[in-house]
Amino acid sequence: MPSNLFDTIVEVRPAVRGGRFSAIPVSIFVHVLVLIGLVVIPLLASDVLPLVQAGSIDSIPILATPVPPSVPAPAVRRVVPDVVNQDMVPLFAPEGIGRERMIQAAPPTDITGLQLGVVDGGIDGGTAFNTVVEPPPPPPPTTPIRITRGLKPPVKIRDAVPIYPETARIARVDGMVIIEAVISATGDVVEARVLRSRPLLDEAALAAVRQWKYTPTLLGGTPVPVVMTVTVNFTLR
Repeated sequence: MPSNLFDTIVEVRPAVRGGRFSAIPVSIFVHVLVLIGLVVIPLLASDVLPLVQAGSIDSIPILATPVPPSVPAPAVRRVVPDVVNQDMVPLFAPEGIGRERMIQAAPPTDITGLQLGVVDGGIDGGTAFNTVVEPPPPPPPTTPIRITRGLKPPVKIRDAVPIYPETARIARVDGMVIIEAVISATGDVVEARVLRSRPLLDEAALAAVRQWKYTPTLLGGTPVPVVMTVTVNFTLR
């Protein structure tokens, strides 16, 4: 029973020799030929690639931008003065850098227009040179100057004792008389006046001061007249 059941389901058919199985070798052969024609033949060909013609680009139109005509720059007219002053400010930029011009200061001149402090001379067979001469010192003052802190006062080298007036001695008058004295450049007292008076004693004090003598007072090495204040004391004994 079982063997009959399988015999009815499975059916074995014999192979057919002239159908689908015979076309496979022909199909493989055709594919190989097509592959050879597409790959191998183009590789073996030397003139397959087309040549590009050199004049083919000329046919493309090119739009050119118009260039405006150049306008010439206006001519600059330079005004050159007739007389050129080397010390004036330049009106135009220089075209190059030239050598520097040395300016020599002129020597000082006095009120007459003559140059001071320069004396021309020559040495070694006429070689010129300049000798600088110190200007003369200013003249000493003719009017008496007052003794200040920066001026050394003169020193008394000759003294005269005042004579006590008899009237003042009887009246028992004593004290101090202040006198302003003018001393010349040689040290002599040429003028004297009373600044602080003491009755009965002024004339005796002036007579004594006019006999005093001092050392000359120097200002820059030059003797000058001065004004100074002196005192004369009177004391009763």
